[in-house]
Amino acid sequence: MTVIYITGLSGTGKTAVLNELERAGMETVDTDMGYTEQVPLEDDGREWLLNEEKLEALLNRERNVPLIISGCCRNQGKFYDRFDAVILLRAEPDVMMKRVAERTNNPYGKSQAEQAEIRESITEVLPLLEKSSDFIVDTDRKTLADIRSEIMKKYLS
Repeated sequence: MTVIYITGLSGTGKTAVLNELERAGMETVDTDMGYTEQVPLEDDGREWLLNEEKLEALLNRERNVPLIISGCCRNQGKFYDRFDAVILLRAEPDVMMKRVAERTNNPYGKSQAEQAEIRESITEVLPLLEKSSDFIVDTDRKTLADIRSEIMKKYLS
């Protein structure tokens, strides 16, 4: 059965697209909900990484419908060979920042420090995601229905 990984920086629409695909009958997993763990960094900071054991168990489960997983962690590339496709959601920086500021389902991105992290990710992380993705969807000028349709036509028909 098809397994797709949807990735993108904060504010690109991962959660909204995942919810739209779930409404279309797909099994969906947001890795922020129990599939990540916070690990310390050498500079006393912390970062969120995929819990590899949990993700491996999820991928090994039998299923009757396509599985759509969404997230953005530094170690996600370890699993790319397990996915039928890696889809990058992308948006203009001003759109991303507006979405993050207005969303109510996730507190990340409200502080100035977190907003600076997002801006830094645009220059440092986004190019890496673009290179490693099979398909890129620009979300800032499309409806959720259009994005769902685009993904389903390409990978789930």
